[in-house]
Amino acid sequence: MKKLFYLLFVLPLAFFASCNNDDDDLAQVDFEVTLSGVTQVNDNFYTVAGNTVNIDGVSVKSLTDKAATVTGVRYYLDGFPIWASVEEGNFSFAFTTEGMEAGSHNLAITATVLQVDKSITSAALNIPIVVVENTEDLPSGAPEIGTYTTTLRMNTTK
Repeated sequence: MKKLFYLLFVLPLAFFASCNNDDDDLAQVDFEVTLSGVTQVNDNFYTVAGNTVNIDGVSVKSLTDKAATVTGVRYYLDGFPIWASVEEGNFSFAFTTEGMEAGSHNLAITATVLQVDKSITSAALNIPIVVVENTEDLPSGAPEIGTYTTTLRMNTTK
């Protein structure tokens, strides 16, 4: 009976001994997202109501000497799922802003990142998209509507 009591006392200690910092095993990448049908001012993308926003590609660039790729990309607009793909490629997709209210919206992208010698990593990115009524409502000095690429660093929690 004493042996069972000691075993029950020591068993929880084994769980604490096996804990480590898993953040060191996560993929270390930058995401590159290319959008067209928009203009970029600072970290925001602007488009005119009724225009089509194209996501021309989502890719990752390794921050180490280990190769990395992205798969399982899913898009959400203001929290609602709008498209998903598990196939490799550039993950292009387009959506129209027809009927969207003018103002700020959130394009969220979730993806699975695979990198050599790292754990499979899930990533979530947020891209602010502002819909304006017409081109006169774009911020002053905004570049022409066209194709823009933004780089987003995947941060891990510590």
